[in-house]
Amino acid sequence: MLCRCLTAGSLLLLALPLLAHGEEELKFKKTQIETKFRSEGCAVGDFNRDGLMDVSAGSVWYESPDWKMHLIRVKADEYDPKGYSDSFCNFAQDVNHDGWTDVLVVDFPGKQTWWFENPGKEEKTWVRHEMVPVTNNESPDMRDITGDGIKELLFAFDPGKKVGYAAPAEDPSAPWIITAVSEENAPGTDRYSHGIGAGDVNNDGRTDILVTAGWWEAPEDRSQTPWKFHPANFGEKCAHMYVYDFDGDGDNDVISSSAHDFGVWWYEQTPEGFQRHIIDKTFSQTHSSHLVDMNGDGLPDYVTGKRHWAHGGRDPGGNEAAVMCWYELSRKDGKAVWTPHVFDDNSGVGTQFEVADMNGDGLLDVVTSNKQGVFVFEQVREK
Repeated sequence: MLCRCLTAGSLLLLALPLLAHGEEELKFKKTQIETKFRSEGCAVGDFNRDGLMDVSAGSVWYESPDWKMHLIRVKADEYDPKGYSDSFCNFAQDVNHDGWTDVLVVDFPGKQTWWFENPGKEEKTWVRHEMVPVTNNESPDMRDITGDGIKELLFAFDPGKKVGYAAPAEDPSAPWIITAVSEENAPGTDRYSHGIGAGDVNNDGRTDILVTAGWWEAPEDRSQTPWKFHPANFGEKCAHMYVYDFDGDGDNDVISSSAHDFGVWWYEQTPEGFQRHIIDKTFSQTHSSHLVDMNGDGLPDYVTGKRHWAHGGRDPGGNEAAVMCWYELSRKDGKAVWTPHVFDDNSGVGTQFEVADMNGDGLLDVVTSNKQGVFVFEQVREK
C-alpha cells in the first residue's frame, strides 16, 4: 500500500481565478492511501473510535492518520481497472446502534446492498447482512427522505421496477423495510439506469424523489403510495441529482452531470417548465457528485470529477485526465454563476465518493476511491 502526499500541481492552481486581496484561496493537499482498485465507492467514519476519521473502500478500511489497511471481509479484494468491482457505493452508519460505525456497501448494479457489522475492538471479519436483495440504477444514495433526520437508502429495485427507499427494520439484522413511491415499470429503474436524487422540488417542505424523466411528489403522509409523478425532462444519463434554488428566485432547481459523456448542467425551474443551462463540458464521465458548501460562503457548490475508465476507456473522453473539480456557486443580477476550480488531474471519482471534514478543522475535504486507488484531498486555506 502506498501513502503519498502532494499539493495540487502548479498548473492546476494557475487555472483557478485570481481572488480579491485578503480573500482565502481554497487548495487541497492530496494523499494517495492506496494504489490498487479496491472499490468505486468509499465511506468516511471513525471505525475504531479513536476520535479520527477513517476511510472504507469495499472489503477494507484504512486507519487514520497513517492509513494502515484493515480487513472488513475475509480478504482484501483487488480488481482489474478495465473491469468492475462489487462495491459501487459505500456509506458509514451505526445500523445496530451499538456505538460502532458500520459500513454499507452497494454491490454491482442489480445485486444486493449489504451492511457490514463493525466487530468493535476485535480484529475479525465483519458480519455481512443483506439490506435489500436488488439495487437498480447506478446512482443510489443515502438521503433523509422521511424528514426524521435519519438517512434512508434511495434506490430503484425489482421485482416490479419501482423507485423507493429502504430503512432498517426493528431487528437491525433483518432485511430493510422498502417503501415504493412509484408504480411498476417506473422510469429510472433498469439495472443500469443512471440518475436518481431527492429534494424539495415544489417548496412544500417535503423531500421529493427525482429521476431523469421527472419527479415523485412526497405527500404529507409518506406511507400513502404511490406518490404523484410529475413528468419532466432532466436530460440524459446522469449522476446523483440535487435540488436547490440556485438563482435565488424563490423556486427550486435541479443539478446533475453526465455519467458517461461530457457535461455538467442545472435545470432552472420556470413557469414554462425546467430550462437547461450548461455549466461545463470540458471533461467527461462525471459519474458521481456532491452538493455542499465548500468555501463556507452560505451557498452550496457542486463537487464532481471524472470517473477514470468507466467502461475501460471506451466512453467519450475516456482516456483523458481524471480530474477533480468543484464548481463555486455565486449570483449576479438574479442569475446563477458557476466558477470551476480544478484541483487535481490524476485521480478522479468512482461511482460514489465522500465530502467530509476529515481532520476537525471545520473545512470540507474530499475522499475518493476508484480504478486508480484511494485518495484523500485535505482542504487548506491560504491568504
